[in-house]
Amino acid sequence: MKDILEKLKSNGYKLTQPREKVLELLSHNHKALSAQDIHSFIKDVDKASVYRTLNLLEELGIVNIENFNNEKLYCLSADPHHHIICKKCGFSEEVPCTYEHYNFSNFSNVQHQMTLTGVCNKCNK
Repeated sequence: MKDILEKLKSNGYKLTQPREKVLELLSHNHKALSAQDIHSFIKDVDKASVYRTLNLLEELGIVNIENFNNEKLYCLSADPHHHIICKKCGFSEEVPCTYEHYNFSNFSNVQHQMTLTGVCNKCNK
């Protein structure tokens, strides 16, 4: 968490109450969450502040984002990774990203996404 706070500060941002609450929730959650999920856990932060915070964290590269069922899912990420998500119950596991980022001469802030789905062992019984 210390390095996240440093990144905010070095980019000219303060640790506001909404940012702190969103970061706290994401740091204690081992599952990627949608903005709606995050807002439902943090009732005293308005939805607009949750979205603004997530957009900032995305811009700074603090959160990992995946799209699942046309919804962005967020989790804190020190290293690039993906999730495999059960199509029946929503259980997810982290999968390391082995994609090598090349030095693209005509692009900056290059990101990629990969969606992995399946049926977990519990649902497959």
